Amino acid sequence: MSQYGFYFDKEKCVGCRACEVACQVWNEAVQTVKWRNVTCLTRGTYPEVAGVNASLACMHCAESPCKKACPRTAISKNEETGAVTVDRTRCVGCMLCLWTCPFGAPQMGEMGRMEKCTFCEERPVGVIKRACEEICPQQAIVSGTIEELILRSKQVAAERLSWDARTEVVLGHEEE
Repeated sequence: MSQYGFYFDKEKCVGCRACEVACQVWNEAVQTVKWRNVTCLTRGTYPEVAGVNASLACMHCAESPCKKACPRTAISKNEETGAVTVDRTRCVGCMLCLWTCPFGAPQMGEMGRMEKCTFCEERPVGVIKRACEEICPQQAIVSGTIEELILRSKQVAAERLSWDARTEVVLGHEEE
């Protein structure tokens, strides 16, 4: 089994919410609440306020706390992709999955049943991008195997560190 997931680059996100819309459009027939939410996280006080956009959805955890918490086994893990999904016909709306999820991904939908990102399970993994990923104009959302995402994360971090070092030299703040 390969474990797939999302990598989100907060530095690239402009808060356009295209990923939210793409998710809603792709899942129009079944989605009654937002499965992906963009929020602006802020800190500081006026006039020193800083903010960062965050596009949040289910992370399809390898060891899913929501799956373990479900007393009705309504949450399952796809053996091929590692995607964690909810069978709403089995869900009784107890909300234990929401309370145990560190990302708050499961949401109470219509009819008192939980809903969450399905990792666009109808789209072949590795062939077609997830709807939120495909639409993102800044390529802030990327899906892939956990191994691929770890490599991407390391590469992005290394690029940012080298950029910061070059910026310090250019601005004349080089350590003596």
